[in-house]
Amino acid sequence: MIFSYAIKESFRQPINIILIFLLPAAVLFIPASEYGFSQGVSLVGMVILYSGYLLSRPVVEDRMKGISVRIEASPISRLKYLSSHLAAYFLILMIQSLIFILGTFVLHGEATFGQPMLYSLYLSFAVMTLSLTLAWSSFFRNFNLSFGLFSGLGSVMCLVSGISIPLNFLPDKLIPFIRVLPTYWLPYGLDAVYRGERNGFLIAHAVLLIYAGIFLLIGSKRRN
Repeated sequence: MIFSYAIKESFRQPINIILIFLLPAAVLFIPASEYGFSQGVSLVGMVILYSGYLLSRPVVEDRMKGISVRIEASPISRLKYLSSHLAAYFLILMIQSLIFILGTFVLHGEATFGQPMLYSLYLSFAVMTLSLTLAWSSFFRNFNLSFGLFSGLGSVMCLVSGISIPLNFLPDKLIPFIRVLPTYWLPYGLDAVYRGERNGFLIAHAVLLIYAGIFLLIGSKRRN
């Protein structure tokens, strides 16, 4: 019941529909690069990042209004409430990524390959994004302030970590510093797929999921 309610609520916001269905299709038209996949393959990570934050708005606002505290006194457990919402948002992000992946078959042809691996990276990134959103919002009591700061930080993270700009365009001296950013590991994994580096692909998955676990532990703590 909570799961289906979260799904319905997500599609009541027009901006969510634009982010989920239209933006993934738009980035498909970014031309291919001679150094790797089309930059759209990385840029869809930014779409996932902001989609995840906007989708999780009901959970964030429930926490800020103290509703999540009152839920603990109801027959619905906090774990069920949180897991049902996150599962609903993850399903939506799965559909969003699938739309993009299917589009690469149509528009990119052989220029984009390894779609199952790319899709799996998007899913790991989506899990990390939802956990990051939960952790970030736990330090705020106002959604607009939280989203405003997150938008700025997210843009910078995407810019310097290889999502907005290809990794091979970034200075080599910068790479050791940006490895601490969770957003770095999506383009790292995508580049590993392009180069056929299986170990790099697995490392990207592992790091994204480790970050997801850390953020989930931080974000799931109750804060009054």
